[in-house]
Amino acid sequence: PVNVQGISGATAITAGFSHTCAIVAGGAVKCWGDNFRGQLGNGTETSSPVPVDVQGLSGAIDIAAGTEHTCALVVGGTIKCWGYDYSGQLGSPATTRTGPDHNPYSSVPVAVNGVGTATAVSAGADSDHTCALIAGGVIKCWGRNDNGQLGNNSTADSRAAVDVWDVNGATAVTAGGDHTCAIL
Repeated sequence: PVNVQGISGATAITAGFSHTCAIVAGGAVKCWGDNFRGQLGNGTETSSPVPVDVQGLSGAIDIAAGTEHTCALVVGGTIKCWGYDYSGQLGSPATTRTGPDHNPYSSVPVAVNGVGTATAVSAGADSDHTCALIAGGVIKCWGRNDNGQLGNNSTADSRAAVDVWDVNGATAVTAGGDHTCAIL
């Protein structure tokens, strides 16, 4: 093992395909690694071997990385996401840039539409969808849905959070590659 320079007091860590992010003291978030699609959240597309601060984000209490995006749950229950947004996995129409391949992304955090009382967040590994556990035990998901991974009785992608159909009393959620599971 090697110590990551610039990280101390970490309370959570998550890894995507080629980037890593950690919540540090005070709820700030630092990320490092590949940044081709803004997945470091620092307003640039420059990769970094050392941790950089995610812009404009504080009060983070949970974090989850997908393949090329990351989402953080902040105090108060909102979720902010950054990075690749091809299938709507950022949960917001407010993506700020378009890459050389004409695909949208945001190099700074954007708020997820329709989520205000989340208690946990999970991003699909090797996929482009994200889900949140909402206070009261319902689950909302957004992003890629070609295999029904959003659980809303559809296969249409969604750029806004949609309710998972017929799930109440959930206590945990985890997003996989092309599926999502919950503990009830």
